[in-house]
Amino acid sequence: MKDLIRVVLIDPIEKSRADLQRSFATLTNIKLAGTFETYVGAAKKIAEIAPDLVVVVLDGDSVPAVKLIQTVVESNPGIAVLPASEGRDSSIILTVIRAGAREFLTLPSEGEQLLETIQRLLNRRIAPSGSAETVNDKGPQVIAITGAAGGIGCTTLAVNLATTLAKTSTKEVVLADFDLMLGSLDACLDIVPDQTLQGIVQSIDRLDLTLLKRSMTRHASGLYVLPHPVAMEDAAKIDPESLRRVLVLLKAAFPTVIIDTSKGLQTSDFVAFELADLIVIVIQLDLTCLRNTARLLHLFSQFEGLTERVRLVVNRSGSNESDISLKKAEETLKMSVSWQIPNSTKIVSAARAKGVPIDIVAPGSRLHQSILEIAKGLKPNSEREACKQRRGLFAAFF
Repeated sequence: MKDLIRVVLIDPIEKSRADLQRSFATLTNIKLAGTFETYVGAAKKIAEIAPDLVVVVLDGDSVPAVKLIQTVVESNPGIAVLPASEGRDSSIILTVIRAGAREFLTLPSEGEQLLETIQRLLNRRIAPSGSAETVNDKGPQVIAITGAAGGIGCTTLAVNLATTLAKTSTKEVVLADFDLMLGSLDACLDIVPDQTLQGIVQSIDRLDLTLLKRSMTRHASGLYVLPHPVAMEDAAKIDPESLRRVLVLLKAAFPTVIIDTSKGLQTSDFVAFELADLIVIVIQLDLTCLRNTARLLHLFSQFEGLTERVRLVVNRSGSNESDISLKKAEETLKMSVSWQIPNSTKIVSAARAKGVPIDIVAPGSRLHQSILEIAKGLKPNSEREACKQRRGLFAAFF
């Protein structure tokens, strides 16, 4: 890993350019290798300099700026690109994400915010001494929890994984309910939501990242929660493109986004699969569940790179009702099981009845320890996979 991070800045606006130059000057591990005032010809200069990072400010003219971002991403996959803007328009954020960007910097930006964004983007921790370290605890940003049958514990895992990450991480975590018709996250956490998914969709063009967080319900664990629409008829008003815009906005606002899917393969689930870095499939060791899981994996196998993002977790492991061995399940699914959650029906029922996470009713239990193990076991994806564009992955189903 290099000790020095070389950056190229493209910004036609004099004030923001000067502000960014001053911010970069406060970071001892970063060197501005080039500063340009126009998007025209910048791609060629970037290729010649070959920096680690390119910061493109969109405020001069977003159209050529986005084209420049796309050109750099496609022509120089080893160079990270960071779009920046004083505006917080969700449509602009969506556009640059589709162009290949993975982070978005809101301006004005102080040195600390700039440093944190660069750390996430380059997967490095910049130490005060001037050395660069690999960030070992950075997991996938968007995690979709799903299953090929109802009632197998997907929502229980989503709730408890999210609250565990919120309590054990210094980064903010949001849990979104993509089961638009019959979601239950609000009940599982005993919250009365200030905002729902439908409300975010309706106001997305007026929301910036700060207002988004302020409008959302926050659980006692520190977790932000985005529940399903209150009225069932409102679920039909949320189209896949609106969900994409919401998810892109959540990605820009939160380091970790966990999605509880519907388990019924609705269009909302396909949006989650499309944009997820990790897809956790919950299974039980019974014939019906394994058969449907095999069908789901077969569907995933038809889309490049999707199966590689899948992890399997066995719920209710050790149950007397299990009629299939773990080894037989892995052979059937042609995939190893990453985690097992022990059968603890009484604990789960007690937590559900009280509307609290498992660690409140049974701290230190085997069930609680298994959730902690999953939280610790989340690993970052490769740089190649993280850069892969996923727009329209499941377009045929919409």
